[in-house]
Amino acid sequence: MTVTTRKDVRYLLILAIVVTGATIHGNPVPSCKAQGTVQRNEGEVARLISEGAAALERNDSSAAAKLFQQALSLSPNNAAAHTYLGVLADRGGNLTEAQRHFEAAAAAEPSSASARNNLGAVLLKRGLTKRAAEQFEASLKINNKQPSALINLAQLRFAGGSPADLRSARELFEQAQTLAPDADVARALVVISLKLGDRDSASRYYSALQANSTNNSDAKSRSELGAALLESGLLKEAEIELSAAVKLAPMDQDAVLRLARVFIASKDLPAAGRTLEGAVARGLETAPVYALLATVYEQSGHIENAIPAMRLAIQRDTKSEVYRFQYGMLLINAMAPKAAVIRLTEAISLYPDSPRLWLGLGIANFKAGNNPEAVKAFTHCLKLDPDYAPAYAYLGMANVEVGNYKEAIDAYERALTKNNKLGVVHYLLGEALQNAGGPNAERVETNLKRAVELEPSFAAARLALGKFYFRSGRLEMAQSELEQVIKLNPELTGAYYQLGLVYTRLKRTAEAQATMATFKRMNESRRTQEREDVREVVRRLADVVF
Repeated sequence: MTVTTRKDVRYLLILAIVVTGATIHGNPVPSCKAQGTVQRNEGEVARLISEGAAALERNDSSAAAKLFQQALSLSPNNAAAHTYLGVLADRGGNLTEAQRHFEAAAAAEPSSASARNNLGAVLLKRGLTKRAAEQFEASLKINNKQPSALINLAQLRFAGGSPADLRSARELFEQAQTLAPDADVARALVVISLKLGDRDSASRYYSALQANSTNNSDAKSRSELGAALLESGLLKEAEIELSAAVKLAPMDQDAVLRLARVFIASKDLPAAGRTLEGAVARGLETAPVYALLATVYEQSGHIENAIPAMRLAIQRDTKSEVYRFQYGMLLINAMAPKAAVIRLTEAISLYPDSPRLWLGLGIANFKAGNNPEAVKAFTHCLKLDPDYAPAYAYLGMANVEVGNYKEAIDAYERALTKNNKLGVVHYLLGEALQNAGGPNAERVETNLKRAVELEPSFAAARLALGKFYFRSGRLEMAQSELEQVIKLNPELTGAYYQLGLVYTRLKRTAEAQATMATFKRMNESRRTQEREDVREVVRRLADVVF
């Protein structure tokens, strides 16, 4: 058996060697003397093949080849001798010679399933995929219970890549797995299901893989499968694979980063931090590790640790434009926008044509209250990349800051022409339309509803929609939205105030009084919280786009 590896799946390229008794081809000779010669030849051929097989067992390839060649000199169409010589040629890397012998074996025994499979395997190695598939199909018509032929044909179907090819490959792998359970085939079934977007099947096949005690795959295979599971949202399964990969290869950067991302996606920031800090302690002090560690520190509220971690990432990769942008954003979020302006200006001197860095500079100036410079930076960003939706969104916010609602509306609409699935921009457009006044009620409602539809957990958008329903007299709808806002973000003070008004209008006095009392306790920070909530969401929008 020979094993080859392709991306995503470890494939098995199998030579199904089944040596049958020697077969004599040609017209029978009636002479008794000739018949005796034939019988002696049969015995001699059988002896040569048996001794050749024994030599092969001893790894004496040279002696084995001589014996099989002698057998062919006596019986030129002997399938067993051709098969063994094909195997030897395959092992020696002479695929042309291997193909010649396997073709001879298949011609000698056209009804032999193993001969067809062997020929298909060598044709596949030579890249003759169409002819290989024909041989595997012929082999399976003769005997559909061959794991080797099923796997080989499944490999070809998988390489086709279309949904139909993938479904065919999965069916073939399933048949092979039923006949001879194998960890590599189980992994192939998981990957194919992931590619087909069939998470339920992927999870089921993964459970079968875990149940296979012979799952001894290497670190790279487990890391790649873990990455695919992570991408499909199967976090528990991804954690198992990636934890195993890191254990097998503690200094494998990709495996470490993938495992940390699984923990981030699972909202287990302490585990993500331990994973990355452990890698650093082992000596894996690379720029990507420090950069992701900075992200973990920031998300866990330790911005004082995030900033030095990002500095270390930049020190290890001084040419990374992305890290310099992220460093600027960290300074902005650390309430140091003026420092961010300095660092981003330095970065722009290195990369003057980077839309990303000009966007960051605009955000830094916007946060620092320098609106004219922010507008200049966003405008220059769009000059460099006219399709850059986040820059339009921020340009709209800068215009709102100085009351230029018409320009803001135009900027938001331009952002949505570039990407109409940005819920936060729909929210900002709805708010700008309300502030602009005029007969915009229908457009306001459409955009706020779209924002909630695209980002159901976006509390600010739900708050704006609840307020809109209240002003338009739809009290029950307003109540529903506002109660949902408080569930999403109990710290959003404005939601209590608006819900208190709704309860009052609905004559629900006790609930109104309790809600307004909560509002009064939280009122001091209400304005700051709402403004920061919006800006934070738009900042994340920039991160997502990158």
